[in-house]
Amino acid sequence: MQNESTLFVVLRLPGGSGSKQLDEDVETTDAPDMISWEDDPNTPRAKMSCGHAITPETLTTYCESLLSAGKYVFKCPYISPATEYCGKEWSYLEVRRLAVLTLDEQKQFEIKISDNYLRKGMGIQECPKCHSLCERIDKKDKRVVCPLCSAAGTMEYHFCWYCLHEWVGTSVDKCDNEDCNGEDKRLKILRESKKKTIVGVANCPAIRACLKCGMLIEHDRACKHMACICGQKFCFICLKPAIEGNYQCGTYKSPCEVADVQTTIPGDD
Repeated sequence: MQNESTLFVVLRLPGGSGSKQLDEDVETTDAPDMISWEDDPNTPRAKMSCGHAITPETLTTYCESLLSAGKYVFKCPYISPATEYCGKEWSYLEVRRLAVLTLDEQKQFEIKISDNYLRKGMGIQECPKCHSLCERIDKKDKRVVCPLCSAAGTMEYHFCWYCLHEWVGTSVDKCDNEDCNGEDKRLKILRESKKKTIVGVANCPAIRACLKCGMLIEHDRACKHMACICGQKFCFICLKPAIEGNYQCGTYKSPCEVADVQTTIPGDD
């Protein structure tokens, strides 16, 4: 365990008539639950896509803890006896099915996933110590002061905006944490975005950053024209902004040239 590691608490509760039932075609396993170590042969455990076992109840509680921590991606927490971390990403569809989410749980999950995704995209981070939400006064700042932690202690609490650990060193520009490369995490999301076809134009990144505020926007379906919540309108394919409400590249379904993957975050300069 390292400094400021995240711990997930999962309650192990007795089963009963209200327990969740996996679909008959779900692959199950006799391996113990990776978190609660439940090994009762009468308690079905789903085999996740990464191969590790978990009950629907434990999966639900674990994923709820991730959402409460501001996450929007679900990753396997399994750690082998050799202390090797799995970390394989599970899709929401997989989680929804194998956690046997109720309609109410699905609604809550989807709201939290959207909220957390938007918060990250808009440049709001959680303080790694108290988990309050912090926004930079200057978008170029890498070293950020948490007002709540600072008010509660005798010294200001500084953390790195990018690696989300307590700031190490005296520099204001370079965090000396070993795992910090000083890069905005949104750039990695943009680089690794899947490609898709939009209005017949192939190989378009599925995620773009708003040209004005830098919020990450994922293309879902339909046309190429986008309108960010900040008011900026632009073409998702060529990234040309709308001028006085008029798009420069034709109608919503007109093909245009695919712009390169963005390598800077608009609004941070």
